[in-house]
Amino acid sequence: MNFALKNKNIMIIIAVVIILCIAFAFAGPNASGKEELVIQGNLKTQEIDINSKIPGVVDQVLVTEGQAVKKGDTLIVISSESIEAKKQQAEAATAAAQAQYNKALNGARSQEVAQAKAAYDLAEKTYNRIKSLYEQEAVSANTYDQVYAQYTAAKEVYDMASSGARAEDKAAAEALVAQAKAATAEVQSYLDDATIKASMDGTVTALNVNEGELVSSGMPLATLTSKEKPYVEINVKETDLGKVQTGAEVDVTIAAYPNEVFKGKITNVSQKPDFATKRATNNNGDFDILSYGVKIELLQLDKEVYPGMTAMVNLGMTDGE
Repeated sequence: MNFALKNKNIMIIIAVVIILCIAFAFAGPNASGKEELVIQGNLKTQEIDINSKIPGVVDQVLVTEGQAVKKGDTLIVISSESIEAKKQQAEAATAAAQAQYNKALNGARSQEVAQAKAAYDLAEKTYNRIKSLYEQEAVSANTYDQVYAQYTAAKEVYDMASSGARAEDKAAAEALVAQAKAATAEVQSYLDDATIKASMDGTVTALNVNEGELVSSGMPLATLTSKEKPYVEINVKETDLGKVQTGAEVDVTIAAYPNEVFKGKITNVSQKPDFATKRATNNNGDFDILSYGVKIELLQLDKEVYPGMTAMVNLGMTDGE
């Protein structure tokens, strides 16, 4: 009786051991000693700093922090009196150069041609009369030379007035017009830069200026943050890089939505390493393990998210330590 009871107890113990082994196999690491590799990271989106290209006084601030904007929306207007003055100077220079070019292109006016013709006719008559007297030795050579010089000059003036400017003069005048127009366009581009516009759809997450404030060129005025194409950045130890394949899809859990699993795609592995914050404890001796930044783009995310949110990335199964 005692022998049968003893055997029954042994069978119960064996059954319990078998059940515990099966439960451990399903609940803990699998039979090959592998476990999931889950790494914590932070959610990020594209950010752009809006800078001033020109110095001046902030005339208008048309947005507030937290406001959603569309690409091309005006955010800030800067007033610059010095650039306005330069524009007026450039426009005046352009008008003068254009007038000079028109004069060279069209030639002298009919009244100017008529005046030159009358002066030339008078000089020619005077020259012919003096020439006849000079041949008769009735006037001196000096008088003849003076009259001849006046006649030659009158003839050149008339020829220029009737034939117009030379090709070289026209080309030079045209070049001055082009130069003046380029200067005007340059100044206009500076004035266009005085109107600060959104370069993408997004949210104004930082606003660094107020109306009436003096700003310098290059000064950051605001920050735009886009909610398009959010991604997660994680640091992966070099000993785990074998689990990272560019283009592979992974599971991502966001702390704000703990009961949902989102799909992500590995889009980039940084080529620049950094020291891992965790020191290796086996199979590597005494050296410090390097880590590499990995970027995971979230696919078809339909939830409201914000930069900096905590996210857990599951890279799959790896050998347990």
